[in-house]
Amino acid sequence: MHRLGLSTRVDNHSVIVSVEGDLDIATADDLHEHVLSAIDKHGPWLILDLTGLEFMDSSGLNVVINAYRAVKEHGGSLALAAPNERVTKVVRLVGLHRQVPVHNSVSAAVNAMELLEGKQQAG
Repeated sequence: MHRLGLSTRVDNHSVIVSVEGDLDIATADDLHEHVLSAIDKHGPWLILDLTGLEFMDSSGLNVVINAYRAVKEHGGSLALAAPNERVTKVVRLVGLHRQVPVHNSVSAAVNAMELLEGKQQAG
């Protein structure tokens, strides 16, 4: 039985979606729907908190890529926070870290997102 724990909170203007469990073909649609709903309700400055994510396959990567596209279309940004070593390897293997910043903690991601949002609003 595949279960994916999802929750959303807002810190300043950043929308933080916490992902727990396994992100694979059985759970990818759950995250996709959750992310789109969070963007609609709270805005396009999205941080995926991967602290509790144990596994991610190509289906999960596709959801992250689609989330990146969705926030860009709405003038925002995406960051990944606190992925474990296994998830980090997958992200690096496909080069996703070149487009989506990866931070060691949620607080570091929130700080970086605030700076990025401020630059975008100023420029």
